[in-house]
Amino acid sequence: MNLKKTIAMTLVSVAFAMAQEQPAAAPAAAAEPATAQPAAEAQNVEKSSAAPAAAEVAQPAQETVQTAEAKPAEVAQPAEQPQAAEPVAQAPEAKTEVPAESVAPAAPAEVAVAPAPENAAPAPEGAVRMGPPKTPFTVLHGNAYNRVENEAAGDNVNGLLSKSLTKMAFNKFFYIEPSGEMGVVSLGGFFGAMDISGQLGRATLGYATPVFAVDARIGLGQIKTDTKNAEVKETIEGDDWGLTLSATLGGYSVTLAGDWTTFANETSTDPKKGPEVEQRYRDLDASLIVTDGPSAQKHFWSAGVAFNRHEDEMEVGETLVGDSLSSNITIVPVFNYGVPVLRASYANVYMGVNSALPITIFDKADMRDTTSGKLKEVSLKTVGLSLTPNILGEVLLTESLMLFGEASYTWEAFRYVDSKTPYDEVEIKKSVSDKVDASMGFRYQYKNWAACEFAFGDSFFTDTKSIFNGEGVFVSFGGFIYF
Repeated sequence: MNLKKTIAMTLVSVAFAMAQEQPAAAPAAAAEPATAQPAAEAQNVEKSSAAPAAAEVAQPAQETVQTAEAKPAEVAQPAEQPQAAEPVAQAPEAKTEVPAESVAPAAPAEVAVAPAPENAAPAPEGAVRMGPPKTPFTVLHGNAYNRVENEAAGDNVNGLLSKSLTKMAFNKFFYIEPSGEMGVVSLGGFFGAMDISGQLGRATLGYATPVFAVDARIGLGQIKTDTKNAEVKETIEGDDWGLTLSATLGGYSVTLAGDWTTFANETSTDPKKGPEVEQRYRDLDASLIVTDGPSAQKHFWSAGVAFNRHEDEMEVGETLVGDSLSSNITIVPVFNYGVPVLRASYANVYMGVNSALPITIFDKADMRDTTSGKLKEVSLKTVGLSLTPNILGEVLLTESLMLFGEASYTWEAFRYVDSKTPYDEVEIKKSVSDKVDASMGFRYQYKNWAACEFAFGDSFFTDTKSIFNGEGVFVSFGGFIYF
């Protein structure tokens, strides 16, 4: 037995003997971590000089926590010098007491520790985190991430603007996406965006609180020309008027959105003489979406219904011209589900499925039978079930660099078509799986200041020329500045 162990055991024995003679003395070798005692209990208490040394033997990595106004205790002499230390001075009367639960004991040096709360004492020297860094995965992403729209994966900018608008109240950032011609700024309340709608630029302005948010968007393309013979109104492709309302109700988020969009250049002519000619190439879209995102822990879902009125027609006077059956009404109930299936401090894997049940009813029209010369009614309607399984994985390569990959494919599980014309009646039933869509990308983040994200397009891997001509290299490329 070496000299240090012999001296240490001797000090423990002395401390035990003195504790028997002075029961009022403070216990030094308690098994529980030491905490700062109130000054009222510290008065009239004499502490043995051997007690700190015994505490150091029992808990080598223990950390001493002091109150803000308590006087620090004197350190005992090293074990190689067995002489007694000076008596410990009594602590002056403290003005406030420190609750015991606000003091966090330090962990032994060889055990991995998580970041301590703000009111906890710093970790002792030599305490090192073991294993991969625990960087949060809940950071707001650019649109290169989660293109498959997995419900359990992190939010991207498009997701916030479409069905989680109230989350804008918690974010202050600037986002720019050159490949998508998009820019967004959020001040934590007011926010704005610029992007492209058809051939036009579109502006968005909104305001968000944790319980309610609203935004309005507009892309203008209106030209009016007056001549001696007619008045001509032209609407350019991309003309868009939209509004979104979002609210947090309990643990759910409810979003109502609507848009009136022109999908092709349309012209209306009102001549001084002759019939009026009006082209209608427009979409009226509306949706109501409910999601459990604000309260979800393991199972993530969104459900709702979308409505679309598609007009593709020309009217001369009061008569529709052409035998096209493009104009229709579509109602689409939707349900999306996602769940994290693998989780670690350094990686996550999410799986999910997005489902839709589109029901489309085309406008009825009259078609002339070339044999009899009579007008006969034609009709067309379709019903389908679309399933989109998807998977997304993400891994931290370093504290600043993340790799992510995702894949999905659209399976038209069922589609029924019922068509009636003057010449035939047709029923079609089919089930088709489309090709897989996959992408891979990176995210680099510098501290909490800035980040950039990009995902490679499939042309990058299949067409060598795309690397040099810039076409199809990136699915999306964007960057953040955080505040």
